[in-house]
Amino acid sequence: MAENRRPYVCTLDEKTLEKAKRELNENPETRDQKINELREKFRKEKPEVKLPPDDSFLLRFLRNKKFDVERAYKMLLHYYNCRRKYPQLYTKYYPSAYKHIYELGFQRICPERDNDGRLVMVAGLGNLDPDRFSVNDLFTASLIMMDYILEDEETQVNGMVFVADHEGMTMKMFTKFGGVTTSRIKNDIFMNAIPLRMKAIHYIRQPDVFETIFNLIRPMISEKILKRFHFHGKEYGTLHDHVPSNILPTEFGGKLTENDCNYMDWFNKLMQCDAEFERMNQYGFPKASDILGGQAQGEDPSLGLTGTFKKLET
Repeated sequence: MAENRRPYVCTLDEKTLEKAKRELNENPETRDQKINELREKFRKEKPEVKLPPDDSFLLRFLRNKKFDVERAYKMLLHYYNCRRKYPQLYTKYYPSAYKHIYELGFQRICPERDNDGRLVMVAGLGNLDPDRFSVNDLFTASLIMMDYILEDEETQVNGMVFVADHEGMTMKMFTKFGGVTTSRIKNDIFMNAIPLRMKAIHYIRQPDVFETIFNLIRPMISEKILKRFHFHGKEYGTLHDHVPSNILPTEFGGKLTENDCNYMDWFNKLMQCDAEFERMNQYGFPKASDILGGQAQGEDPSLGLTGTFKKLET
């Protein structure tokens, strides 16, 4: 039985909507038509892909690709393909499974946006014990965060700024969490399947070994994205030229105390999203267990990745 369609209802304020029109080619008069075209393209070309009834979900891909239906189709198709290519990342795809990681401040959302309305996420990476956490779990926790913040329309339009603190990072941690194979998979998913406008990536307090590691993965990153990377070392002043200090916590050279940041607010909201993630997990390509014989005839469920990218731990 077909699910009832869930039409999109715009929640953008006038200023953000004008920005969507100007930068993303969004037209309120043709928005629904574009959503319908995207659904129809899947119906004709990939009828086996089960799309969510939520028009708002399809819209985030259209916005990311400036309402080019063909490009939005390819990104959304890749979004679901990644679940087949890297199934180990999606076996427990709901927030509470990674509560122990979020509690460490692995990734946190700042309470205020920057001057351009962009969401600011900060991450403390040096306190992650490589013997305690698997690459898969950290990766999945990040993917869940991306899907969570993309529920917000303002973030879809204005994008996000990421600030990563590498204080305390060791070679062992870089080798496990930032190896070439792991980085290749990160790039495949984050750059090609997640409809997030990543406007800037800032690194602070990175150790000397960081440059060596980054140079290994540099060829995997497009020139367009490379221009959005900024390396500050211990120079907080250069970071604050891009991200105002009054919206950053003190450990990032900012002015916000722990009480000001109130990280528990978004954390508690995230922990309440399990049911919604479980609902969305039912969409996409049919699961192997739902197909006669365990997989579609003529298809390799690992897509040729067995023994190469099938296992992320290094």
